Amino acid sequence: MQGAQKLTPLDASFLYLETPRTHMHIGGVATFEHSPLGTGRALYDGLAKAVAARLDLMPRYRQKLAFVPLSLDTPVWVDDPDFDMTNHLLRAALPRPGGATELQDFIGRVFSRPLDRRRPLWEIYIVEGLSGGRWALLTKSHHAMVDGISNLELATLLLDVDPESGRQPFGVSRWEARESPTSVGLLINSLRERVTRPVRVLSAARAVAGQPGRLAHALRDTASGLASMAEHMGAPKSPINGKTGAARSFAYSRFPLEDFRTIKTAFGGTINDIVLAVVAGGLRHFLVTRGVDPDDEHEVLQALCPVSIRDSSERTALGNRLAMLLVKLPISEADPQRRIAAVRSTVDALKARKQAVGADFLLNLAGFAPSTLHAMVARASLRQIAFNLIVTNVPGPQFPLYCQGAKLVEFFPIAFLYDGQQLAVAIFSYLGQLNFGYLVDAQGVPDVEVFAECVEEGLRELVEAARAASGETARPARRRKAAGKPRPARAPSKPAAEAATSRRSTHREHGAA
Repeated sequence: MQGAQKLTPLDASFLYLETPRTHMHIGGVATFEHSPLGTGRALYDGLAKAVAARLDLMPRYRQKLAFVPLSLDTPVWVDDPDFDMTNHLLRAALPRPGGATELQDFIGRVFSRPLDRRRPLWEIYIVEGLSGGRWALLTKSHHAMVDGISNLELATLLLDVDPESGRQPFGVSRWEARESPTSVGLLINSLRERVTRPVRVLSAARAVAGQPGRLAHALRDTASGLASMAEHMGAPKSPINGKTGAARSFAYSRFPLEDFRTIKTAFGGTINDIVLAVVAGGLRHFLVTRGVDPDDEHEVLQALCPVSIRDSSERTALGNRLAMLLVKLPISEADPQRRIAAVRSTVDALKARKQAVGADFLLNLAGFAPSTLHAMVARASLRQIAFNLIVTNVPGPQFPLYCQGAKLVEFFPIAFLYDGQQLAVAIFSYLGQLNFGYLVDAQGVPDVEVFAECVEEGLRELVEAARAASGETARPARRRKAAGKPRPARAPSKPAAEAATSRRSTHREHGAA
């Protein structure tokens, strides 16, 4: 359709899953050293010019949603003729002292508010007042328009490998809004497409039938994936699940990538396997603070792990190119070496059984339904393919980047919460660090800093086990952490409280943001 682009089934699902309490936006916070432009208006104007010119490379950021009458079809993207940069590039300043506590509180407030569907679904906050003369960019984009990989692309367009190149003129924007179809036009096009769709499906089926080997392979993978999905239907009740409110809190941790490589050398697996084992260990310790016995052999939490299937040719394409893995985390395993072995075995089995293929089939199947039915299918599928939390890991560059002449110090990703969930973990690697971001329901998990400490303990256990296996002298895992005063935590049972106190007593003081 001229002037409009239809959302994919997966992209549309993120719209249908959104409620006043579950906001389907993702993002991240990047902190920078002092900019040569200083702060205030000069920094804002410099970024505004850079964003305006570079948005020509990503037109989706000037598009808004248009809905088909009677909800007969998936919404479409259309150019916003009233696009105004000041609605999307915003300024903010932290109260003194501008440390991690103030930054995390600000992030929690921003991510507690939904995006305005009358406009393009993104915001960037220029955050000033950080301690040490630093500043930050906080990005927030709806998951219907970006996934974890493409969410980084706007930030990438603002970043440079040379501190000087970012201050050079990027060019003048030549964008002009295309005329959008009318509501009647959207309806007629939807009806026309539904009439011709069976013909296209039949044509595709004939083409595939001409390659029986390829067809058999695809059917085998899909059947195996669906069977694997069926085995993971439903998830156990846990302290990190319950009624999801609208308010969010956020915290983060930073770890040396070297620690993960030490574990990989000793025990094998991928960095992502180790990340899942670290999270499993953190959840184990966190359950103790909630009075839950993690040694119960039936204690298992299930994580949804998005896997990008985006190739290099789709680098600047928006939308979601994701497959899903449902990974049972072995939180009942006390031994860290056996814990990572269990994670590796589980993930390898899921990949071998093509679970992601089965998930992709279910998600795309919903796209053949009218919009209203699609929404019902998306919500029903989420209830059936249950999981306790999201764990997503996005690799980043291991060389320095700059924005407006200022060096990027670190970047922390921010995920989202589905209905019934109260905790999500996102990980991003940059310049020799793995940065963990923890988004939680503010009421359900009022002690997010305690969870951060528990994850740090999970890594420490693995590093010490890896060094012991390699014959090295055991020493504490190095970890660089976010500053911030602890929030009040729930009162755990007495044994759990003693265990939590023991862990916190070995925890180093937070550093500056």
